[in-house]
Amino acid sequence: MIQKLRKKLIIVLMAVVCLFMIGILLSLFITAKNDFERRSVNAFREPPAHSDTMPQGNPENIGMAIAVVRVDAQGSVTVSQNQIFYVTDDELKTIVATLSAQPDDTGLTAEYNLRFRRHVASDGSTLYFFSDTYVERNSLNSQILYSVIIGVGAIGLFLLVSILLSRWMVKPVERAWEKQRQFVADASHELKTPLTVVLSNTDMLIASGAVTDEKNRNRLDNIRAESQRMKGLVENLLTLARADATPSLSTLAPVNFSFIVTSAALTMEPTIYDAHRSLDCQAEENLTLLGDGAKLRQLIDILLDNASKYSNEGSTILVRMNGIGKKELLLTVTSEGAPLPPEECRNIFERFYRSDKSRGQEKGYGLGLAIAQSIVKEHKGRIWAQSDNVKLNTFYVRLPCTEQPLPAGESQP
Repeated sequence: MIQKLRKKLIIVLMAVVCLFMIGILLSLFITAKNDFERRSVNAFREPPAHSDTMPQGNPENIGMAIAVVRVDAQGSVTVSQNQIFYVTDDELKTIVATLSAQPDDTGLTAEYNLRFRRHVASDGSTLYFFSDTYVERNSLNSQILYSVIIGVGAIGLFLLVSILLSRWMVKPVERAWEKQRQFVADASHELKTPLTVVLSNTDMLIASGAVTDEKNRNRLDNIRAESQRMKGLVENLLTLARADATPSLSTLAPVNFSFIVTSAALTMEPTIYDAHRSLDCQAEENLTLLGDGAKLRQLIDILLDNASKYSNEGSTILVRMNGIGKKELLLTVTSEGAPLPPEECRNIFERFYRSDKSRGQEKGYGLGLAIAQSIVKEHKGRIWAQSDNVKLNTFYVRLPCTEQPLPAGESQP
């Protein structure tokens, strides 16, 4: 949980920083682009009436090559000045002929990316002013390059700062979580002894036959049943507390997962049959993985027990296990019952999670699937649930497997 919280903090901080960085760099780029356009256009002021001289302003001060073309009232085209070395006078005349049909007085030409401005003099002649945008484009491209470099560097630096900040920010939560985990572990461990004493004394009292009254014997049966339920809850809490303390397996051994799935199905089949369900198990042979055989068996037991509890009477529980290539395997447990909504499929692995719709009857404490998820995570896998929104609910477990299979029965838990 702490790692998830840290990741969320880092993602939120980085998202905010990236948005601000992109906004700032984009604003600088747009401002620079608009400034170049403004300076380029304003470099050519309206000339005096009936004057062939250059307009006011000095384009050379802003490093621009310019060209001036005059079209008199009779349509004669004259190139007054041409400092743009890669555009000939004839090409300028062709460009002017194209621009004469356009309504805009300023803009960029389709050819050569020249910025132009058109001015109609009082004598009926039209002046076209052109400026080279090479310097502008060069500057903007350089700004984009520098912006990318600065942005990547700043984001990388802030990522490091965010990681350090996230550690500092979650420290109080981490300490509180550790105290809670330690309390749960200690309380669960301490509760096991008195519960064991209560169960053993209850069993001995029932076996002795000293209690002959029917009502009192029923009370003893109730005490034993509830004590067993409480013992199961305590053991589950202890399992989760240990998983929080050691989220990764310390020792890994090759285990035949195909054998584990098949043996768990055979063991659970009588219980499922007594619950008026049936079980259909098909597992690909000799699929192996590195892990803890006892925990993997617990994972299968939890999924089968969950399917048995929440499936419809008379339905069939389908267990399928196949390899995916040479590096992964997929286990599915499908049962028929009330369809799980998408929100519940996301939250069903949370501790003590309960759904009023599909879990209206008190059949558990909401810890089984949380334990299953912790086991899958310890084995570097993924578990999730899906529903067809009609009647079938499927739990998927995807685990990494080894390339070399083991013979059935070898390295078993």
